[in-house]
Amino acid sequence: MRAVRAERRRQARKERRERVEELAGVMTAPQAPLVWRAGWRGKTAAAVVCALFVTLAEHPAGAGLAHPRPGDLLFAVWSALFMGWVFSVLALWRVTADQDGVYIRRLWSTRLLPWSTITRVEMRHDGQLEFFGRHTPEPLAGLFAPPWMGRVARSGRGSRAADTLSAMALHDDLRPAVRVERGPAGTGFAPWIVLLGVILYLAVEFLPHGPLA
Repeated sequence: MRAVRAERRRQARKERRERVEELAGVMTAPQAPLVWRAGWRGKTAAAVVCALFVTLAEHPAGAGLAHPRPGDLLFAVWSALFMGWVFSVLALWRVTADQDGVYIRRLWSTRLLPWSTITRVEMRHDGQLEFFGRHTPEPLAGLFAPPWMGRVARSGRGSRAADTLSAMALHDDLRPAVRVERGPAGTGFAPWIVLLGVILYLAVEFLPHGPLA
C-alpha cells in the first residue's frame, strides 16, 4: 500500500512539473503585478458566517454595555475578534507577485518572499497555496476553493495560480516587469480584525439577541 501511494505521489509530481513547463512555454512576462484575492464565493461565505454570528450570538450577561460581568464580556469580545479573523481569512486574503517576489498578506503585515527563495508553489487540499524553498519555511497563503470544490464548479483558479507562480520562480524572464506599490503591499489583517470585531460585538449588543427575539 505504501508503495502504491508513493508511486501515485511520484506520478503526480511528474505530471505537475510537465504542466508547469508547458505553461512556461506559452507564458509572457506580465507588465503589471499579478494579484490573487478572495472571489465572490469567499466573500459570500464570510458574510454568511458573520450574519449567523450576529443572529445566534447571546448578549453578555448583565445590563448590556453598562454592567456586564467581566467573564462574559471577555468571552463576547474574544468571540467577535475571532469572527473578525475568520472574515479576514475568507474575504480579505491577498497574494501579489511582482518583480521582487511574492507578497503574502499575514496577520500584522504583508510578507515578501523573494523569488530566489522559492523553488515551487503547490495548492493544498484545503485550498491554500504552500510555498517551498531551500532557505524558507513553507508558508501558506490565500484560500482558494479546495480542489474537490473546484472540480465541481469547473474552476481551477488555485491550481492555475500555483502553476503560474511556480513557472515564475523557475524562469526569471516570466516574472512581472514592475514592482508593486508599497502602500497596498504593507497592510496586514490585524486592523481589519479589530474593526470587524468591534462592529460584530456592537451588532450583537444592540440588535435583538437570539434567533427568535
